[in-house]
Amino acid sequence: MDGMLLNNLPIGDLTSDNDYLGLIDKGSLIKLFIESNKEQFSEIKMFALYGEWGSGKSTLMKYLLKELKTNFNTFFFDTWEFETDNNLALSLLELLLLESATAGEDIADELIEVAEKLLKGFTKSIRISLPGLSVDGKALTEELDSEKEKSFTQLKNEFKTEFLRWEDEVRGRSEKKYNIIFIDDLDRCEPENVLNLLSALKLFFTYGQRTIFFCGIDKKAVNEAVKTKYGEVVKSSEYLEKIFDISFSMPSVFHFDRLISFYFTETPINEENVNGIWNEQIENFFKEINFFNPRRMKKVLNKYVMLTIFYQNLYEQGYSIPNIYLNSKSEGCFFETILCLYFLIIKEFYPKIYRDLFDYKLKEDNYLKAIKATPKINEGNRLSHINQVTNFFDGNKGDKSLNKINFGSDVNKFIVICFSPINVKQLTYYSISQKNRLDEMIPADNSIDYLFFKYLIKNLNILTNSKKLSEYSLHGIKDSISRLL
Repeated sequence: MDGMLLNNLPIGDLTSDNDYLGLIDKGSLIKLFIESNKEQFSEIKMFALYGEWGSGKSTLMKYLLKELKTNFNTFFFDTWEFETDNNLALSLLELLLLESATAGEDIADELIEVAEKLLKGFTKSIRISLPGLSVDGKALTEELDSEKEKSFTQLKNEFKTEFLRWEDEVRGRSEKKYNIIFIDDLDRCEPENVLNLLSALKLFFTYGQRTIFFCGIDKKAVNEAVKTKYGEVVKSSEYLEKIFDISFSMPSVFHFDRLISFYFTETPINEENVNGIWNEQIENFFKEINFFNPRRMKKVLNKYVMLTIFYQNLYEQGYSIPNIYLNSKSEGCFFETILCLYFLIIKEFYPKIYRDLFDYKLKEDNYLKAIKATPKINEGNRLSHINQVTNFFDGNKGDKSLNKINFGSDVNKFIVICFSPINVKQLTYYSISQKNRLDEMIPADNSIDYLFFKYLIKNLNILTNSKKLSEYSLHGIKDSISRLL
């Protein structure tokens, strides 16, 4: 680890060592497809790369940008940089003219002039009517008529003529016949801007004969955008099918080991109660709590590095610190290490869980309500379950030094009180007091606090008989993280 951080920006120099997502293999296939079908670009012009936010779409597109430069005129339009512009389609056109070195010339002036007229009012009026993907341009037509401008049809024809002239100009300058335009960060834009840009691309920019558009798309973002603009009249799947000719999906492979190994080494965990090596056990921990998003993982792991730097400085100044993994030479406590990682995750991405984590009164109240809602409990026994749960939550809280707690027979009770999920739908007293009946607890959802609870119950050995627990309490570690980060 040694204080190293990974940034959350797209990886510029993608290699087999830092390819955590299997992007090189996917990129090579997409490159082969594009290079093998150039002659079809007069008909196939809109490509989509589907993937959730943080799944690596930007890195893959930057990789393709570099790989395709030899045979294509390549452009990269980061919509996020132009999000404040009134018209993303016009901003895209200006970028193309600037980067193709035609800005300021007659062709650029004429293309911008007709585009400004064509796209004027476009964002206010455009509506797509499936299945023909036609424009409801009533508002736009009225605006053009009011200013005695050319008709909508005339402007479209002029735009086509000028765009074809731009293609010829670019080809003449570079001697590369085809253009590929990458459009990134659409999932970070306002829903209205997403649809306006995609609609403009499909309806106007595809008049070209040698230009294709490759868009990184989060289907969830488009789904919300379509709902916002069209309600239930148009389904997002139908909309995307009409916009894009060809689609690819981000690879489902995630090389956990490569990312984790940047932060945790292959050194053995020097604890009698924990078997294995650091990077593999940390990888397993992330998998067990279903924390997979690469961007989020890097953010949490970077925060962990920052935490280790703070702790190391405090230690050198004579302060006690939690016993966590600091670097390949340290022999930190595995439980306290994954505890810090968990706190960092919920602090960053699940603030309500982080806030309520040690609100024992709230948890007890919720559990009493769940008992009342559990049909399998006989009415005659319900009061007994309520009383037993109340007594169960009395004492054994997380404000005691970890190295002072007897994690023998009470380890199950400690984990239930401190880490069982706050929100549950049904449970009995036995489902929290007996380890072999914990699966009878029915959580409100499969939230991360429930998954972490299950992980601890499954791996009680990381606490039982541990000789490396520090004098910090659970509350103390959480408060320390809150102060430092």
